[in-house]
Amino acid sequence: MEVLKKNTYKDFVVKQIYHSILVDDLKSGDRVVESSLSKHFGISRAPVREALRELITEGILQYRPQVGYFVTAITKEQVLDTYETRGLLEGYAIRTALDKFTEKDFEKLNVLINEMEYFAFQGEHIKFIESGGKFHEYMFTKSLNKELVNFTKNLSHKSHIFFNKYWMQIYSPEKIRRRHEDILDSILKKDGGLLERVIRDHYMTTAEKISELI
Repeated sequence: MEVLKKNTYKDFVVKQIYHSILVDDLKSGDRVVESSLSKHFGISRAPVREALRELITEGILQYRPQVGYFVTAITKEQVLDTYETRGLLEGYAIRTALDKFTEKDFEKLNVLINEMEYFAFQGEHIKFIESGGKFHEYMFTKSLNKELVNFTKNLSHKSHIFFNKYWMQIYSPEKIRRRHEDILDSILKKDGGLLERVIRDHYMTTAEKISELI
C-alpha cells in the first residue's frame, strides 16, 4: 500500500471515497464505516473522521446520530439546488477574472475540451469527468476572491457524482464539445452579463435533464 505523509491522510481518504462513489463501488444509501476505513488504509481514525466531516460539508455523505455515515441519496431537489448554486458561483467567479484570460489560457482550455470529447467517445468515464473538472476549475480559480473559489470548489465533487451517473443519457460527445466552446466564446466577448447567463444555463440545462431521469 502507498505510504502516506500524515498531512495527506485526510485528503487521501476524501479522494478514495469520492472515487468509490464515481465508479459505483459505493452507492446511494450505502453505509461508510469509519473503523473499517481506518483499518483498510492502515491509519488512525482521526484523519478518517476529518475526511468524513469534509464530505458531509460537501453534501456527499450524511451522518445519522447513533447510526453512522451514509452516501447521500440523489434527489431531484438536490440536483437542481446544487447546479443552480454552482452556476451562480462559477459564473460570477469567472466574471471577476475576465481580464485575466490570455491566449495561452485559451489554448489550454481548448486542449481540455479536446480531452473531454475524446474520453467521452471512448467511454472513459473517470478521465472524462476529470478533464471536465480541470476545465471548469482552471477558469474559476482565476478569481482573486478566495472565499468564492473555495465555495465553488466545494460543489465540484457533488456535481461530478451527479453528472457521472447520467451524462451518457443526456449528451453526445459532440454536444459536450459545443457546450464548453460556448463558454469560451462568451469569455472571448468580454461580456460579463453574457458569460454569467451562459454558465448558469450550462448548469441548469444539465440539472433539468438529470432531474427528469431520477
